[in-house]
Amino acid sequence: MLGNRKQITYIPYPLRENKPNEFLIEVVNILRKRYRVEGELSSWLDIRKMLKTKAIFLNWIEDSLDKRMKATLLLSQLFGVKIIWTFHNKMPHDTKSKDKATSNMKWLANHCDVIWLLSKSSRRYIPNRERNQNKSIYIPHIMYRSHIEDINLEEIRRKYGIKMKDFVFTIFGQIRPYKNIEKGIKAFKSLGLPNAKLMIVGSPTDVAYAKKIRQLSANNEDIILDMQFISNTLLDGIIGISDVIVIPYENESSMNSGVMIHAFSNGKTVISPNICMARDFSKEHFLYRYNHSLEKVMKKAYANGKEINKKMGEMAEAHMKEKHNEKVVSEALYSMLEA
Repeated sequence: MLGNRKQITYIPYPLRENKPNEFLIEVVNILRKRYRVEGELSSWLDIRKMLKTKAIFLNWIEDSLDKRMKATLLLSQLFGVKIIWTFHNKMPHDTKSKDKATSNMKWLANHCDVIWLLSKSSRRYIPNRERNQNKSIYIPHIMYRSHIEDINLEEIRRKYGIKMKDFVFTIFGQIRPYKNIEKGIKAFKSLGLPNAKLMIVGSPTDVAYAKKIRQLSANNEDIILDMQFISNTLLDGIIGISDVIVIPYENESSMNSGVMIHAFSNGKTVISPNICMARDFSKEHFLYRYNHSLEKVMKKAYANGKEINKKMGEMAEAHMKEKHNEKVVSEALYSMLEA
């Protein structure tokens, strides 16, 4: 029984109807090629299931981890199950209790078998680093599949009233407070760049924050809001007509960015704060990184013009295809599981 562990528990399990994170979908698809993957922990009494389980993957559970789940994880470990915690953020975004989240992150780091790092630079933020850094493993964030070939970019431009000569900055993803979108709006408005547009697309998770974004963008025809659910195909079309993707996140909780990976996978450069994932690319020439002045970097990207930004995006995509492709990530995941 011990040599026949073909079960993986993956939390949270990506259900399509819940509009899941693309990272979860891609990883589960890789794991399914060798294992049966489900999304619920074994009950305390289901020892047979524990003996069939190879590993439990944990994502974004820092706010929800409770005593019962901790006990189940520890019992699973006693029966040979490997606990793998994906270290996504310094702190959960929009957490209601930093004390609880901090305590749970320390517990996870202390008790898991593997800490999966999505950026090399995030190693410095591992809870109780002296004790736990040796169990950390860097496996790159998998690149996303592009749907751009399925859409007419001219139709996208007409839909949003964007001309070919317009220089397009785009902020995309869920509209959430930690993403600091208001900073991007204020920076764009302060620059007053001719023939420039700022697109903000994605569904709000906070009504009050969405209202704030609308108020900041009001009466400015160069700011285009489409705050609703955007399909993957349409989103990749929007990325396709963009010149630069802007990531104005606050740096307190963020380490990694699926938006960055999504942009790079579609051949676009990004403007990013000095988060861990951006620092991993510090020797490359396909992104703009800033510590303080977003305005300064947006102005630089605009001054570089469409062609330079296009070439930067092409270099980013080439890097993704070499370092973040499915084969690279698959081999690293399987190696981690069999170690």
